[in-house]
Amino acid sequence: MRGIIRTFVFVLISIFCTNYVLSSISYGGDTKTFLVMSLTLAFLFYLSKPLLITFGLPGRGIGFLFISTILASICLYVLTIFLPQLMMTEATLSGLIIFGVVLPSKSLNAFWSTVFSAFLIAGVFTFLDWLCCSKK
Repeated sequence: MRGIIRTFVFVLISIFCTNYVLSSISYGGDTKTFLVMSLTLAFLFYLSKPLLITFGLPGRGIGFLFISTILASICLYVLTIFLPQLMMTEATLSGLIIFGVVLPSKSLNAFWSTVFSAFLIAGVFTFLDWLCCSKK
């Protein structure tokens, strides 16, 4: 039970971080749509690691982040089909400064906005899950 609640909280934190950075997920102010989206992503992330390990796919590292990004982007796309209030909007990445190098701003269409949002959600969730990992 703790794992399910922890996964749900981590997904909520990752969705809020993604909306802060990109503002590409629009759920029309409807809390039911937001709740369905967050529960679906929590269910996805809760079951993805054991299923991937069962099939011999990576359960940690860059490979897991890549597969999680693909699964999250597919999940977001399917949710936009079934939930009419949920929309992936176009977004603009403002200029980023990484190690003193200024990257120019980039305009993303809806597809790349979905992929980048899924990458941020998967990245933040994987980082938080890694921080909370307990050794048994």
